[in-house]
Amino acid sequence: MTIVTRFAPSPTGLLHIGGARTALFNYIFAKSKKGIFKIRIEDTDKSRHIEKSVSSILNDLKWLGIETNKKIIYQSANKEKHIDVIERMIKDGLAYRCYHSEEELNEKRKKNKKFKSEWRDKKTTKSNTENFCVRIKSPENGVSTINDQIQGTVELKNDEIDDFIIKRSDGTPTFLISSALDDFEMSITDILRGDDHLTNSFRQLEIFKYLNYKPTFSHMSLIHNQKNQKLSKRDNIVSINDYKKKGFLKESLINYMLRMGWSYGNNEIITVNEAIKHFTLNKVGKSPSMIDEKKLLFLNNYFINNIEEKDLFERIKIIDEKNSDLDSKLKQKKFQLMKIFKLRSSTTIEIQDKINNIFSNKKNFNNEEKKILKIFYKNKSFIIDEFTSIKEWNEYIIDQKLKDILNKLEIKFKELGQPIRLLLTNSLNGPSVAKVMEIIGKELSLNKLDQS
Repeated sequence: MTIVTRFAPSPTGLLHIGGARTALFNYIFAKSKKGIFKIRIEDTDKSRHIEKSVSSILNDLKWLGIETNKKIIYQSANKEKHIDVIERMIKDGLAYRCYHSEEELNEKRKKNKKFKSEWRDKKTTKSNTENFCVRIKSPENGVSTINDQIQGTVELKNDEIDDFIIKRSDGTPTFLISSALDDFEMSITDILRGDDHLTNSFRQLEIFKYLNYKPTFSHMSLIHNQKNQKLSKRDNIVSINDYKKKGFLKESLINYMLRMGWSYGNNEIITVNEAIKHFTLNKVGKSPSMIDEKKLLFLNNYFINNIEEKDLFERIKIIDEKNSDLDSKLKQKKFQLMKIFKLRSSTTIEIQDKINNIFSNKKNFNNEEKKILKIFYKNKSFIIDEFTSIKEWNEYIIDQKLKDILNKLEIKFKELGQPIRLLLTNSLNGPSVAKVMEIIGKELSLNKLDQS
């Protein structure tokens, strides 16, 4: 049997890290079994639908490399099919029309949260012109069981499952029925989603039985904040697009998401291809994974320093479109600067900012910086003259000249090195002063030292 998985986002906003991880695990699991990965856009809830979200979600998935070679399904296109099935379920006694008003429902829920309408057993119905919704006729007795590939065997008493709505009073199908019917129609063999959907899976069992459809369930634990609480909007959940804009590489995000809930040995670094080769559901943890920004920054620094440098430079150019028309000499300088700045940078934005600082003059220094620059300004003319006298402009000779200046002035390297670095890079910390001066050239180096 061919394994078929799916990722089914609702276009109600941006693709966040939790949803992206669900997509990634579905993609990798399908690939590990030489199966098929599909994408479905669950766009039936028009009250929450955001049109731009569809393209945003698909673009972010594409950027991550999570793609399907199958046609993308839009749930709204199947609306009439879903309604037809609902009508058949009514005829077959698995669903019923419920005519309770909102006021009546609120009163009944006060008495019993697991609501089962008295209309479920009535032989007569009201006129179709009156408002009604359609509810599933959930079993009242016994126990339902799900043999979950991650959570193990999970049981739920049937009297805890309410008669949930499958068709609203406005005539539209709900998520629970549409999702189940689409999974059936798409021949999904394995439903892999967050464990916040476990209750929904129990609710959908009766629909699956009606369809004679037996998918395999796997419910992943959710991602928690550092207080071990479920992520919420208060945690400022970062979207994939935000991570992209902040200068995170797709490789580091993939690695990060893989290790949130799945383990393969003690390897911190793992690629998609390695994950596909070794992925098994029994290695997906039951406990919640926690956001760890430090780990993500560590991974990003690792991949920044381990991907092809030409590739890295191109990605930096994408972030800063000003770089698109660089002349060859300036491009080479920026490329060389990238090579030395990337070592201590956690994001591509950091690298870009450091490079931009080289080619801009800082006009205002704070009091601490002015204090550091004091010795340099006192000896400014002498220092610039010494550097001007250099005939062969390279790192070694510049470094030797710097040592000569230190000896003549009888000062320590920090007293001169820090102000020179500040004037060159707008930062007190960074790579070799001599190396930076070699890369940017004599003219620009002297111009930046002469700024005041």
